[in-house]
Amino acid sequence: MKNQTIITKHCFQAIAIGLLASSTQVLAANYTALDHQQNNFNGLDQITPQTTEPGRSISALESFQQAEQSNKKANYLEALELLKQNKIEEAQNKISSLLKQNPNEADYYNLNALLETLKKDTSAAQQNYEKAIKLDPKNILAYLGSAKLALDGGQLDKAKEYANKALAINDKAINGYLVLADVAYKQKNNAEVEKLLQTALEKVKGNITAEVEVIKNLAKFYAMQKQPDKILALTEELVSRYPDNSMALGLLAQAQIINNKKPLAEQTLLKLITQEKQDVGSRLLLIKLLSEHPDKEQETLKLLDETARIAPNNPEAPVYKTAYLIKLKRYQEAMDLANKIDSQFPKLVLGKLLKGDVYLAEKKLDKATDMYQQAYKIEPNDRVLFTLADLLNAQKKEPEAIKLLNNALEKNNKNIAIHFKLANIYQQQNDIKQAEAHYKAMLAEKVDDVLALNNLAFLYSQQKDPRALEFAKKAYEKAPESAAILDTYGYILLKQGQSKEGLPILEKAAGLAPQVNDIQFHLAEAYVADNNNQKAIEILDKIVKAEQDFSEKKAAIALLEKLKAH
Repeated sequence: MKNQTIITKHCFQAIAIGLLASSTQVLAANYTALDHQQNNFNGLDQITPQTTEPGRSISALESFQQAEQSNKKANYLEALELLKQNKIEEAQNKISSLLKQNPNEADYYNLNALLETLKKDTSAAQQNYEKAIKLDPKNILAYLGSAKLALDGGQLDKAKEYANKALAINDKAINGYLVLADVAYKQKNNAEVEKLLQTALEKVKGNITAEVEVIKNLAKFYAMQKQPDKILALTEELVSRYPDNSMALGLLAQAQIINNKKPLAEQTLLKLITQEKQDVGSRLLLIKLLSEHPDKEQETLKLLDETARIAPNNPEAPVYKTAYLIKLKRYQEAMDLANKIDSQFPKLVLGKLLKGDVYLAEKKLDKATDMYQQAYKIEPNDRVLFTLADLLNAQKKEPEAIKLLNNALEKNNKNIAIHFKLANIYQQQNDIKQAEAHYKAMLAEKVDDVLALNNLAFLYSQQKDPRALEFAKKAYEKAPESAAILDTYGYILLKQGQSKEGLPILEKAAGLAPQVNDIQFHLAEAYVADNNNQKAIEILDKIVKAEQDFSEKKAAIALLEKLKAH
Protein backbone atom coordinates (compact mmCIF):
# COMPACT_ATOMS: atom_id res chain seq x y z
CA MET A 1 0.00 0.00 0.00
CA LYS A 2 1.57 3.24 -1.15
CA ASN A 3 1.05 6.84 -0.17
CA GLN A 4 -2.16 7.27 -2.08
CA THR A 5 -4.15 6.04 0.90
CA ILE A 6 -2.84 8.88 3.06
CA ILE A 7 -5.53 11.50 3.05
CA THR A 8 -4.09 14.99 2.74
CA LYS A 9 -6.00 18.24 2.84
CA HIS A 10 -3.27 20.41 1.33
CA CYS A 11 -0.79 19.47 -1.36
CA PHE A 12 1.43 21.52 -3.64
CA GLN A 13 -0.66 20.70 -6.70
CA ALA A 14 -3.72 22.07 -4.93
CA ILE A 15 -2.14 25.50 -4.54
CA ALA A 16 -0.97 25.80 -8.12
CA ILE A 17 -3.73 28.33 -8.87
CA GLY A 18 -2.98 30.31 -5.74
CA LEU A 19 -4.83 31.29 -2.62
CA LEU A 20 -7.28 33.77 -4.09
CA ALA A 21 -7.42 32.60 -7.67
CA SER A 22 -9.74 29.70 -6.89
CA SER A 23 -12.64 31.67 -5.44
CA THR A 24 -13.88 35.08 -4.44
CA GLN A 25 -13.05 36.19 -0.89
CA VAL A 26 -15.81 36.24 1.66
CA LEU A 27 -15.26 39.57 3.36
CA ALA A 28 -18.19 40.02 5.71
CA ALA A 29 -19.12 38.20 8.91
CA ASN A 30 -22.24 36.09 8.83
CA TYR A 31 -24.94 37.24 11.21
CA THR A 32 -27.80 35.39 9.58
CA ALA A 33 -28.79 33.74 12.83
CA LEU A 34 -29.06 37.05 14.65
CA ASP A 35 -31.02 38.63 11.80
CA HIS A 36 -33.33 35.66 11.74
CA GLN A 37 -33.90 35.86 15.47
CA GLN A 38 -34.56 39.56 15.17
CA ASN A 39 -37.33 38.83 12.69
CA ASN A 40 -38.92 36.43 15.15
CA PHE A 41 -38.78 38.60 18.27
CA ASN A 42 -42.43 38.85 19.22
CA GLY A 43 -41.41 41.87 21.24
CA LEU A 44 -40.98 43.80 18.00
CA ASP A 45 -44.67 43.39 17.24
CA GLN A 46 -45.54 44.37 20.78
CA ILE A 47 -43.63 47.63 20.71
CA THR A 48 -44.53 48.73 17.18
CA PRO A 49 -46.89 51.76 17.27
CA GLN A 50 -50.44 50.83 16.28
CA THR A 51 -52.28 52.76 13.61
CA THR A 52 -55.61 54.33 14.44
CA GLU A 53 -58.88 53.89 12.59
CA PRO A 54 -59.45 56.45 9.80
CA GLY A 55 -60.97 59.64 11.06
CA ARG A 56 -60.31 58.93 14.77
CA SER A 57 -57.81 61.18 16.52
CA ILE A 58 -55.60 59.70 19.23
CA SER A 59 -55.63 60.95 22.80
CA ALA A 60 -52.63 62.57 24.50
CA LEU A 61 -52.18 59.38 26.53
CA GLU A 62 -52.25 57.22 23.40
CA SER A 63 -49.78 59.55 21.72
CA PHE A 64 -47.43 59.30 24.69
CA GLN A 65 -47.74 55.50 24.74
CA GLN A 66 -46.90 55.29 21.04
CA ALA A 67 -43.86 57.54 21.51
CA GLU A 68 -42.72 55.41 24.46
CA GLN A 69 -43.10 52.19 22.46
CA SER A 70 -41.24 53.71 19.51
CA ASN A 71 -38.39 54.69 21.83
CA LYS A 72 -38.24 51.13 23.20
CA LYS A 73 -38.03 49.75 19.70
CA ALA A 74 -35.21 52.15 18.80
CA ASN A 75 -33.27 51.20 21.95
CA TYR A 76 -33.85 47.54 21.27
CA LEU A 77 -32.60 47.74 17.68
CA GLU A 78 -29.59 49.82 18.73
CA ALA A 79 -28.55 47.15 21.25
CA LEU A 80 -29.17 44.39 18.72
CA GLU A 81 -26.97 46.14 16.17
CA LEU A 82 -24.15 46.31 18.72
CA LEU A 83 -24.51 42.56 19.25
CA LYS A 84 -24.45 41.93 15.51
CA GLN A 85 -21.22 43.92 15.25
CA ASN A 86 -19.79 41.88 18.14
CA LYS A 87 -19.26 45.03 20.20
CA ILE A 88 -19.69 43.09 23.41
CA GLU A 89 -18.70 45.74 25.95
CA GLU A 90 -20.82 48.48 24.36
CA ALA A 91 -23.76 46.10 24.02
CA GLN A 92 -23.44 45.06 27.65
CA ASN A 93 -23.47 48.67 28.83
CA LYS A 94 -26.48 49.46 26.66
CA ILE A 95 -28.49 46.41 27.72
CA SER A 96 -27.64 46.88 31.41
CA SER A 97 -28.91 50.46 31.19
CA LEU A 98 -32.11 49.35 29.45
CA LEU A 99 -32.80 46.67 32.06
CA LYS A 100 -32.17 49.12 34.88
CA GLN A 101 -34.70 51.54 33.43
CA ASN A 102 -37.16 48.81 32.34
CA PRO A 103 -36.75 45.78 34.63
CA ASN A 104 -40.03 44.25 33.45
CA GLU A 105 -39.40 44.44 29.70
CA ALA A 106 -39.17 40.82 28.51
CA ASP A 107 -37.41 41.58 25.23
CA TYR A 108 -34.52 43.28 26.97
CA TYR A 109 -33.89 39.98 28.77
CA ASN A 110 -33.88 38.31 25.34
CA LEU A 111 -31.16 40.76 24.32
CA ASN A 112 -29.23 39.93 27.47
CA ALA A 113 -29.59 36.24 26.64
CA LEU A 114 -28.07 36.86 23.21
CA LEU A 115 -25.25 38.77 24.86
CA GLU A 116 -24.54 35.90 27.25
CA THR A 117 -24.66 33.45 24.35
CA LEU A 118 -22.01 35.45 22.52
CA LYS A 119 -19.98 35.41 25.73
CA LYS A 120 -20.45 31.60 25.76
CA ASP A 121 -22.22 31.65 29.12
CA THR A 122 -25.14 29.39 28.21
CA SER A 123 -26.34 29.08 31.80
CA ALA A 124 -26.73 32.85 32.14
CA ALA A 125 -28.36 32.99 28.70
CA GLN A 126 -30.96 30.43 29.73
CA GLN A 127 -31.68 32.30 32.97
CA ASN A 128 -32.43 35.42 30.94
CA TYR A 129 -34.75 33.54 28.62
CA GLU A 130 -36.59 32.10 31.64
CA LYS A 131 -36.97 35.59 33.05
CA ALA A 132 -38.42 36.77 29.73
CA ILE A 133 -40.91 33.88 29.74
CA LYS A 134 -41.92 34.65 33.32
CA LEU A 135 -42.62 38.27 32.36
CA ASP A 136 -44.30 37.31 29.09
CA PRO A 137 -45.49 33.67 28.83
CA LYS A 138 -46.12 34.16 25.11
CA ASN A 139 -42.67 35.46 24.24
CA ILE A 140 -41.78 33.38 21.20
CA LEU A 141 -38.14 34.40 21.01
CA ALA A 142 -37.48 33.29 24.57
CA TYR A 143 -38.83 29.83 23.74
CA LEU A 144 -36.88 29.69 20.47
CA GLY A 145 -33.70 30.87 22.16
CA SER A 146 -34.13 28.26 24.86
CA ALA A 147 -34.75 25.61 22.20
CA LYS A 148 -31.52 26.53 20.40
CA LEU A 149 -29.51 26.44 23.64
CA ALA A 150 -30.94 23.03 24.49
CA LEU A 151 -30.20 21.76 20.97
CA ASP A 152 -26.60 22.95 21.12
CA GLY A 153 -26.25 21.34 24.54
CA GLY A 154 -27.49 17.98 23.24
CA GLN A 155 -30.73 18.17 25.26
CA LEU A 156 -32.95 17.08 22.39
CA ASP A 157 -36.14 16.50 24.39
CA LYS A 158 -35.92 19.97 25.94
CA ALA A 159 -35.23 21.48 22.53
CA LYS A 160 -38.39 19.86 21.17
CA GLU A 161 -40.40 21.01 24.17
CA TYR A 162 -39.38 24.66 23.80
CA ALA A 163 -39.80 24.63 20.01
CA ASN A 164 -43.30 23.17 20.27
CA LYS A 165 -44.25 25.83 22.84
CA ALA A 166 -43.16 28.53 20.39
CA LEU A 167 -45.19 26.92 17.60
CA ALA A 168 -48.22 26.66 19.87
CA ILE A 169 -48.11 30.46 20.16
CA ASN A 170 -47.50 31.02 16.44
CA ASP A 171 -47.46 28.08 14.02
CA LYS A 172 -45.73 30.28 11.43
CA ALA A 173 -42.59 30.76 13.57
CA ILE A 174 -40.27 28.93 11.19
CA ASN A 175 -37.36 28.80 13.64
CA GLY A 176 -39.45 26.36 15.67
CA TYR A 177 -39.66 23.98 12.72
CA LEU A 178 -35.94 24.41 12.05
CA VAL A 179 -35.08 23.39 15.61
CA LEU A 180 -37.39 20.37 15.39
CA ALA A 181 -35.83 19.44 12.04
CA ASP A 182 -32.36 19.68 13.62
CA VAL A 183 -33.48 17.38 16.42
CA ALA A 184 -34.87 14.88 13.91
CA TYR A 185 -31.64 15.02 11.92
CA LYS A 186 -29.57 14.31 15.03
CA GLN A 187 -31.86 11.36 15.68
CA LYS A 188 -31.21 10.15 12.11
CA ASN A 189 -34.89 10.48 11.20
CA ASN A 190 -34.55 11.94 7.69
CA ALA A 191 -38.20 11.37 6.81
CA GLU A 192 -39.22 13.52 9.79
CA VAL A 193 -36.73 16.24 8.81
CA GLU A 194 -38.27 16.52 5.35
CA LYS A 195 -41.81 16.41 6.75
CA LEU A 196 -41.12 19.23 9.23
CA LEU A 197 -39.49 21.47 6.65
CA GLN A 198 -42.28 20.83 4.16
CA THR A 199 -44.82 21.68 6.88
CA ALA A 200 -42.96 24.93 7.61
CA LEU A 201 -43.04 25.77 3.90
CA GLU A 202 -46.80 25.25 3.74
CA LYS A 203 -47.35 27.37 6.87
CA VAL A 204 -45.50 30.39 5.48
CA LYS A 205 -46.70 30.14 1.89
CA GLY A 206 -47.41 33.64 0.65
CA ASN A 207 -44.59 35.18 2.69
CA ILE A 208 -41.73 35.19 0.18
CA THR A 209 -39.03 36.04 2.73
CA ALA A 210 -40.04 33.19 5.02
CA GLU A 211 -40.47 30.80 2.07
CA VAL A 212 -36.94 31.56 0.90
CA GLU A 213 -35.56 30.88 4.38
CA VAL A 214 -37.28 27.49 4.59
CA ILE A 215 -36.29 26.55 1.03
CA LYS A 216 -32.66 27.33 1.86
CA ASN A 217 -32.83 24.82 4.69
CA LEU A 218 -34.60 22.25 2.55
CA ALA A 219 -31.91 22.76 -0.07
CA LYS A 220 -29.18 22.04 2.51
CA PHE A 221 -31.02 18.89 3.54
CA TYR A 222 -31.53 17.67 -0.04
CA ALA A 223 -27.88 18.42 -0.83
CA MET A 224 -26.80 16.20 2.08
CA GLN A 225 -29.17 13.52 0.80
CA LYS A 226 -27.70 13.92 -2.71
CA GLN A 227 -31.10 14.88 -4.16
CA PRO A 228 -30.30 18.06 -6.13
CA ASP A 229 -33.31 17.53 -8.39
CA LYS A 230 -35.61 18.25 -5.44
CA ILE A 231 -33.84 21.56 -4.84
CA LEU A 232 -34.44 22.50 -8.47
CA ALA A 233 -38.12 21.54 -8.29
CA LEU A 234 -38.62 23.69 -5.18
CA THR A 235 -37.00 26.76 -6.68
CA GLU A 236 -38.75 26.38 -10.04
CA GLU A 237 -42.12 26.24 -8.25
CA LEU A 238 -41.18 29.31 -6.21
CA VAL A 239 -40.24 31.31 -9.32
CA SER A 240 -43.47 30.24 -11.04
CA ARG A 241 -45.33 32.12 -8.27
CA TYR A 242 -42.83 34.98 -7.95
CA PRO A 243 -41.39 35.29 -11.48
CA ASP A 244 -39.67 38.63 -10.88
CA ASN A 245 -38.63 38.26 -7.26
CA SER A 246 -34.88 38.66 -6.84
CA MET A 247 -34.60 36.27 -3.88
CA ALA A 248 -36.48 33.55 -5.78
CA LEU A 249 -34.38 34.05 -8.91
CA GLY A 250 -31.18 33.89 -6.85
CA LEU A 251 -32.21 30.54 -5.36
CA LEU A 252 -33.19 29.22 -8.80
CA ALA A 253 -29.80 30.15 -10.26
CA GLN A 254 -27.98 28.31 -7.49
CA ALA A 255 -30.22 25.26 -7.90
CA GLN A 256 -29.58 25.25 -11.65
CA ILE A 257 -25.83 25.33 -11.03
CA ILE A 258 -26.04 22.47 -8.52
CA ASN A 259 -27.98 20.45 -11.11
CA ASN A 260 -25.33 21.27 -13.75
CA LYS A 261 -27.78 23.35 -15.79
CA LYS A 262 -25.30 26.17 -16.19
CA PRO A 263 -26.70 27.69 -19.43
CA LEU A 264 -30.07 28.08 -17.67
CA ALA A 265 -28.31 29.55 -14.63
CA GLU A 266 -26.61 32.12 -16.86
CA GLN A 267 -30.01 33.17 -18.24
CA THR A 268 -31.47 33.43 -14.75
CA LEU A 269 -28.56 35.50 -13.50
CA LEU A 270 -28.73 37.81 -16.53
CA LYS A 271 -32.39 38.47 -15.72
CA LEU A 272 -31.51 39.02 -12.07
CA ILE A 273 -28.73 41.56 -12.66
CA THR A 274 -30.90 43.37 -15.20
CA GLN A 275 -33.47 43.86 -12.44
CA GLU A 276 -30.98 44.46 -9.63
CA LYS A 277 -28.37 46.85 -10.99
CA GLN A 278 -26.40 46.90 -7.71
CA ASP A 279 -26.40 43.14 -7.08
CA VAL A 280 -22.68 42.40 -6.86
CA GLY A 281 -23.08 38.80 -5.64
CA SER A 282 -25.17 37.68 -8.62
CA ARG A 283 -22.82 39.45 -11.01
CA LEU A 284 -19.83 37.62 -9.54
CA LEU A 285 -21.67 34.30 -9.79
CA LEU A 286 -22.45 35.00 -13.46
CA ILE A 287 -18.81 36.02 -14.01
CA LYS A 288 -17.70 32.69 -12.55
CA LEU A 289 -19.92 30.83 -15.02
CA LEU A 290 -18.84 32.95 -17.99
CA SER A 291 -15.16 32.57 -17.08
CA GLU A 292 -15.49 28.83 -17.73
CA HIS A 293 -16.05 29.60 -21.45
CA PRO A 294 -12.81 30.36 -23.35
CA ASP A 295 -14.83 32.21 -25.99
CA LYS A 296 -16.39 34.62 -23.46
CA GLU A 297 -13.21 36.28 -22.27
CA GLN A 298 -14.17 39.82 -23.33
CA GLU A 299 -17.69 39.46 -21.95
CA THR A 300 -16.30 38.26 -18.63
CA LEU A 301 -13.78 41.10 -18.34
CA LYS A 302 -16.41 43.69 -19.27
CA LEU A 303 -18.76 42.40 -16.58
CA LEU A 304 -15.92 42.42 -14.05
CA ASP A 305 -15.16 46.07 -14.82
CA GLU A 306 -18.86 47.00 -14.56
CA THR A 307 -19.08 45.26 -11.19
CA ALA A 308 -15.99 47.09 -9.92
CA ARG A 309 -17.56 50.44 -10.93
CA ILE A 310 -20.82 49.58 -9.14
CA ALA A 311 -19.02 48.84 -5.88
CA PRO A 312 -15.70 50.73 -5.92
CA ASN A 313 -15.10 50.09 -2.21
CA ASN A 314 -15.72 46.36 -2.51
CA PRO A 315 -12.54 44.45 -3.45
CA GLU A 316 -14.34 41.31 -4.64
CA ALA A 317 -14.55 42.23 -8.34
CA PRO A 318 -10.91 43.32 -8.71
CA VAL A 319 -9.82 40.26 -6.70
CA TYR A 320 -11.73 37.99 -9.05
CA LYS A 321 -10.43 39.87 -12.09
CA THR A 322 -6.86 39.37 -10.90
CA ALA A 323 -7.54 35.67 -10.45
CA TYR A 324 -9.09 35.53 -13.92
CA LEU A 325 -6.09 37.27 -15.50
CA ILE A 326 -3.84 34.71 -13.81
CA LYS A 327 -5.97 31.97 -15.32
CA LEU A 328 -5.53 33.62 -18.73
CA LYS A 329 -1.75 33.76 -18.09
CA ARG A 330 -1.80 37.54 -18.44
CA TYR A 331 0.59 37.81 -15.54
CA GLN A 332 1.78 41.40 -15.92
CA GLU A 333 -1.80 42.71 -15.99
CA ALA A 334 -2.62 40.54 -13.00
CA MET A 335 0.40 41.87 -11.08
CA ASP A 336 -0.50 45.48 -11.90
CA LEU A 337 -4.02 44.96 -10.60
CA ALA A 338 -2.74 43.16 -7.48
CA ASN A 339 -0.48 46.13 -6.75
CA LYS A 340 -3.45 48.47 -7.19
CA ILE A 341 -5.55 46.39 -4.77
CA ASP A 342 -2.70 46.39 -2.26
CA SER A 343 -2.54 50.18 -2.49
CA GLN A 344 -6.32 50.72 -2.38
CA PHE A 345 -6.92 48.32 0.53
CA PRO A 346 -3.72 48.61 2.62
CA LYS A 347 -5.33 47.18 5.77
CA LEU A 348 -6.25 43.96 3.96
CA VAL A 349 -3.86 41.21 2.89
CA LEU A 350 -5.64 40.66 -0.43
CA GLY A 351 -3.05 42.44 -2.57
CA LYS A 352 -0.13 40.53 -1.10
CA LEU A 353 -1.93 37.21 -1.45
CA LEU A 354 -2.74 37.99 -5.06
CA LYS A 355 0.86 38.94 -5.79
CA GLY A 356 1.83 35.63 -4.24
CA ASP A 357 -0.66 33.94 -6.57
CA VAL A 358 0.90 35.59 -9.62
CA TYR A 359 4.40 34.54 -8.61
CA LEU A 360 3.17 31.03 -7.89
CA ALA A 361 1.56 30.77 -11.34
CA GLU A 362 4.85 31.92 -12.84
CA LYS A 363 6.63 29.26 -10.73
CA LYS A 364 8.67 31.92 -8.96
CA LEU A 365 8.45 30.03 -5.71
CA ASP A 366 10.88 32.18 -3.68
CA LYS A 367 8.95 35.36 -4.48
CA ALA A 368 5.61 33.64 -3.87
CA THR A 369 6.86 32.43 -0.48
CA ASP A 370 7.99 35.93 0.45
CA MET A 371 4.58 37.44 -0.40
CA TYR A 372 2.65 34.81 1.51
CA GLN A 373 4.97 35.29 4.49
CA GLN A 374 4.24 39.02 4.46
CA ALA A 375 0.51 38.28 4.36
CA TYR A 376 0.81 35.71 7.15
CA LYS A 377 2.58 38.16 9.45
CA ILE A 378 -0.28 40.64 9.01
CA GLU A 379 -3.14 38.15 9.22
CA PRO A 380 -2.16 34.65 10.36
CA ASN A 381 -4.56 31.92 9.29
CA ASP A 382 -4.33 28.21 8.58
CA ARG A 383 -4.93 28.54 4.84
CA VAL A 384 -1.89 30.77 4.29
CA LEU A 385 0.11 28.77 6.82
CA PHE A 386 -0.45 25.51 4.97
CA THR A 387 0.26 27.11 1.60
CA LEU A 388 3.58 28.36 2.95
CA ALA A 389 4.37 24.91 4.33
CA ASP A 390 3.62 23.33 0.94
CA LEU A 391 5.78 25.88 -0.85
CA LEU A 392 8.69 25.29 1.51
CA ASN A 393 8.31 21.52 1.00
CA ALA A 394 8.30 22.01 -2.76
CA GLN A 395 11.59 23.89 -2.41
CA LYS A 396 13.06 21.03 -0.32
CA LYS A 397 12.96 23.22 2.78
CA GLU A 398 11.16 20.74 5.00
CA PRO A 399 12.87 21.86 8.25
CA GLU A 400 11.62 25.42 7.65
CA ALA A 401 8.10 24.12 6.98
CA ILE A 402 8.14 22.08 10.20
CA LYS A 403 9.49 25.04 12.20
CA LEU A 404 6.77 27.31 10.80
CA LEU A 405 4.03 24.81 11.70
CA ASN A 406 5.44 24.13 15.16
CA ASN A 407 5.56 27.87 15.89
CA ALA A 408 1.88 28.10 15.00
CA LEU A 409 1.14 25.02 17.11
CA GLU A 410 2.77 26.61 20.15
CA LYS A 411 0.08 29.30 20.05
CA ASN A 412 -2.71 26.73 19.83
CA ASN A 413 -1.71 23.18 20.69
CA LYS A 414 -5.26 21.95 20.10
CA ASN A 415 -5.35 22.94 16.44
CA ILE A 416 -6.18 19.64 14.75
CA ALA A 417 -5.43 20.95 11.26
CA ILE A 418 -1.86 21.88 12.15
CA HIS A 419 -1.29 18.50 13.83
CA PHE A 420 -2.61 16.87 10.66
CA LYS A 421 -0.30 18.88 8.42
CA LEU A 422 2.74 18.07 10.55
CA ALA A 423 1.78 14.39 10.68
CA ASN A 424 1.59 14.32 6.87
CA ILE A 425 5.02 15.89 6.49
CA TYR A 426 6.61 13.53 9.01
CA GLN A 427 4.89 10.56 7.39
CA GLN A 428 6.26 11.55 3.98
CA GLN A 429 9.72 11.76 5.59
CA ASN A 430 9.14 8.30 7.05
CA ASP A 431 9.45 9.69 10.58
CA ILE A 432 6.91 7.26 11.98
CA LYS A 433 7.27 8.27 15.63
CA GLN A 434 6.56 11.97 15.02
CA ALA A 435 3.72 11.26 12.58
CA GLU A 436 2.07 8.89 15.06
CA ALA A 437 2.38 11.48 17.85
CA HIS A 438 0.56 14.15 15.85
CA TYR A 439 -2.19 11.78 14.69
CA LYS A 440 -2.71 10.76 18.32
CA ALA A 441 -2.84 14.44 19.30
CA MET A 442 -5.68 14.82 16.80
CA LEU A 443 -7.55 11.90 18.32
CA ALA A 444 -7.01 13.34 21.80
CA GLU A 445 -9.01 16.37 20.68
CA LYS A 446 -11.51 14.48 18.54
CA VAL A 447 -11.72 10.79 19.27
CA ASP A 448 -13.44 9.88 16.00
CA ASP A 449 -11.44 12.08 13.62
CA VAL A 450 -11.65 10.14 10.36
CA LEU A 451 -8.47 11.55 8.83
CA ALA A 452 -6.36 10.62 11.84
CA LEU A 453 -7.94 7.15 12.09
CA ASN A 454 -7.36 6.42 8.40
CA ASN A 455 -3.80 7.65 8.28
CA LEU A 456 -2.82 5.92 11.51
CA ALA A 457 -4.23 2.73 10.02
CA PHE A 458 -2.00 3.24 6.98
CA LEU A 459 0.99 4.02 9.21
CA TYR A 460 0.49 0.88 11.29
CA SER A 461 -0.06 -1.21 8.19
CA GLN A 462 3.33 -0.11 6.86
CA GLN A 463 4.85 -1.33 10.13
CA LYS A 464 2.81 -4.57 10.01
CA ASP A 465 1.24 -3.49 13.29
CA PRO A 466 -2.02 -5.43 13.91
CA ARG A 467 -3.63 -2.22 15.20
CA ALA A 468 -3.93 -1.14 11.56
CA LEU A 469 -7.18 -3.04 11.07
CA GLU A 470 -8.75 -1.64 14.24
CA PHE A 471 -8.14 1.97 13.18
CA ALA A 472 -9.13 1.34 9.55
CA LYS A 473 -12.42 -0.20 10.66
CA LYS A 474 -13.21 2.79 12.91
CA ALA A 475 -12.56 5.18 10.03
CA TYR A 476 -14.74 3.05 7.73
CA GLU A 477 -17.61 3.07 10.24
CA LYS A 478 -17.45 6.88 10.36
CA ALA A 479 -17.13 7.45 6.60
CA PRO A 480 -18.46 4.43 4.68
CA GLU A 481 -18.93 6.47 1.49
CA SER A 482 -15.37 7.78 1.22
CA ALA A 483 -13.37 6.03 -1.51
CA ALA A 484 -10.03 6.67 0.26
CA ILE A 485 -11.33 5.34 3.59
CA LEU A 486 -12.81 2.26 1.92
CA ASP A 487 -9.57 1.68 0.05
CA THR A 488 -7.49 1.74 3.22
CA TYR A 489 -9.85 -0.61 5.08
CA GLY A 490 -10.34 -3.00 2.18
CA TYR A 491 -6.64 -3.16 1.37
CA ILE A 492 -5.64 -3.81 4.98
CA LEU A 493 -8.20 -6.62 5.13
CA LEU A 494 -6.68 -8.04 1.95
CA LYS A 495 -3.11 -7.83 3.29
CA GLN A 496 -4.13 -9.44 6.57
CA GLY A 497 -5.50 -12.46 4.72
CA GLN A 498 -9.18 -11.51 4.80
CA SER A 499 -9.63 -11.16 1.03
CA LYS A 500 -13.27 -12.28 1.05
CA GLU A 501 -14.16 -9.44 3.40
CA GLY A 502 -11.91 -6.92 1.64
CA LEU A 503 -13.09 -7.56 -1.93
CA PRO A 504 -16.61 -6.01 -1.72
CA ILE A 505 -15.19 -3.01 0.13
CA LEU A 506 -12.55 -2.45 -2.55
CA GLU A 507 -15.19 -2.90 -5.27
CA LYS A 508 -17.20 -0.12 -3.66
CA ALA A 509 -14.13 2.10 -3.36
CA ALA A 510 -13.28 1.57 -7.02
CA GLY A 511 -16.86 2.35 -8.01
CA LEU A 512 -16.76 5.62 -6.08
CA ALA A 513 -13.39 6.62 -7.58
CA PRO A 514 -13.15 5.07 -11.07
CA GLN A 515 -10.37 7.46 -12.12
CA VAL A 516 -8.09 6.77 -9.14
CA ASN A 517 -5.77 4.12 -10.56
CA ASP A 518 -4.13 3.20 -7.25
CA ILE A 519 -7.52 2.12 -5.93
CA GLN A 520 -8.20 0.22 -9.15
CA PHE A 521 -4.87 -1.58 -8.69
CA HIS A 522 -5.83 -2.63 -5.17
CA LEU A 523 -9.08 -4.04 -6.54
CA ALA A 524 -7.13 -5.98 -9.16
CA GLU A 525 -4.97 -7.48 -6.39
CA ALA A 526 -8.14 -8.47 -4.52
CA TYR A 527 -9.46 -10.25 -7.64
CA VAL A 528 -6.18 -12.14 -7.90
CA ALA A 529 -6.55 -13.22 -4.27
CA ASP A 530 -10.10 -14.32 -5.12
CA ASN A 531 -8.80 -16.41 -8.08
CA ASN A 532 -10.50 -14.15 -10.59
CA ASN A 533 -7.49 -13.38 -12.77
CA GLN A 534 -9.56 -12.35 -15.78
CA LYS A 535 -11.17 -9.43 -13.97
CA ALA A 536 -7.78 -8.44 -12.59
CA ILE A 537 -6.25 -8.43 -16.11
CA GLU A 538 -9.10 -6.26 -17.44
CA ILE A 539 -8.45 -3.65 -14.76
CA LEU A 540 -4.66 -3.79 -15.10
CA ASP A 541 -4.78 -3.51 -18.89
CA LYS A 542 -6.74 -0.30 -18.57
CA ILE A 543 -4.71 1.41 -15.87
CA VAL A 544 -1.23 0.62 -17.21
CA LYS A 545 -2.22 2.15 -20.55
CA ALA A 546 -3.54 5.30 -18.90
CA GLU A 547 -1.63 8.49 -19.66
CA GLN A 548 -1.59 9.71 -16.09
CA ASP A 549 1.04 8.27 -13.80
CA PHE A 550 0.21 6.79 -10.40
CA SER A 551 2.29 5.67 -7.44
CA GLU A 552 1.89 1.93 -8.01
CA LYS A 553 2.14 1.85 -11.79
CA LYS A 554 5.34 -0.23 -11.81
CA ALA A 555 3.73 -2.79 -9.49
CA ALA A 556 0.65 -2.86 -11.73
CA ILE A 557 2.78 -3.52 -14.83
CA ALA A 558 4.66 -6.29 -13.04
CA LEU A 559 1.45 -7.96 -11.86
CA LEU A 560 -0.09 -7.75 -15.35
CA GLU A 561 2.98 -9.36 -16.92
CA LYS A 562 2.94 -12.10 -14.30
CA LEU A 563 -0.76 -12.87 -14.87
CA LYS A 564 -0.40 -12.93 -18.67
CA ALA A 565 2.66 -15.20 -18.40
CA HIS A 566 0.43 -17.79 -16.80
